[in-house]
Amino acid sequence: MRIKKSIRDNAMGYSIKNMEMAGDTASEEVAVELTQRDPTLRQLTCFKEVAEHLSFKSAADALSMSQPALSIAIRDLEISVGTVLFHRSAHHVRLSAAGEAIRPKVEWLVNSHRVGMADLRRLLKYKVEALRVGCMPAVAHLVAPWAAQWHKDHPLVLLEWSDMHANGIGAALASGEIDIGIGLNPAPDESLESHLVIEDDIVAVLPAGHRFAPLKSLPWSELKGESLVILATQGSQQMATHVLEQQGVAVARIQFVEHVASLAAMLDSGLGIGLMPRLHAGGLHRADLSVHALRSPTLSQHIYLMRRRASSQHQALIRSCWDFLREKSLPAFATDFASSRAGL
Repeated sequence: MRIKKSIRDNAMGYSIKNMEMAGDTASEEVAVELTQRDPTLRQLTCFKEVAEHLSFKSAADALSMSQPALSIAIRDLEISVGTVLFHRSAHHVRLSAAGEAIRPKVEWLVNSHRVGMADLRRLLKYKVEALRVGCMPAVAHLVAPWAAQWHKDHPLVLLEWSDMHANGIGAALASGEIDIGIGLNPAPDESLESHLVIEDDIVAVLPAGHRFAPLKSLPWSELKGESLVILATQGSQQMATHVLEQQGVAVARIQFVEHVASLAAMLDSGLGIGLMPRLHAGGLHRADLSVHALRSPTLSQHIYLMRRRASSQHQALIRSCWDFLREKSLPAFATDFASSRAGL
């Protein structure tokens, strides 16, 4: 039996150049064993960290292991799956096409193991299961009361709530970090089941005494020459600036802020008209600031209830909460939200 392989070592790891196997039947069996052995959790965790850092040194530091040990783990993983996962040079590391393809699945496997082990320890110690819900903060005040109502009927379930960026919820579901999410789902993802909850439109917020304050709504064209303060939420700032450019509306100035309180302070100081998603406007709680629909065109972003389609160790639990939110609670606050829009 003869196993021949060419490996180039360097400071960043190694790259498999080729592998040739020749000899009798025994050598063929070794080849099958090398390429069909299931990757270990350690190898997958190493891959996840290298893919995140694109540096063997940084990944080794994050894992509290030596760089040679990390390189060996990646080498063994590449032999196991039968392909190169990283392209390496003296100063750079990047994912191969195969590495890019398997990265979401590897992240889900590693995160699912971590979450599953935490659930197992909790179940053995406290006899309770956990359900993880990720929600964009703007809709938390609408979803939380209904989630609490479901929890009353499932008191032995540990309900874990996480505030998340709206665009990151789909990724958190795909990676196994959360079980149910409420947020934006900008790109089609066959691994996720989604249910449209509401369409959140971009509105104008005006200080008391502004000449547009008596209007129930105003077209984007009326913003010509105005100074604007735009809340920099996921997607809304790009949508607003795009429509201004598309409509040929030349404004005096645009400033972006990250917090509702900052936007309100700037309006109080007379620094412009505020633009923000309607859901975020609900957090103003200011009688001296008025909310106005923007039209011609109406801009909106879709808020979804989402969960992963793949089976889970507590799929029945996820389905129970999902069905409750989808069939009972979400229609209720969608109706309330529509009523608030009509009331402007």
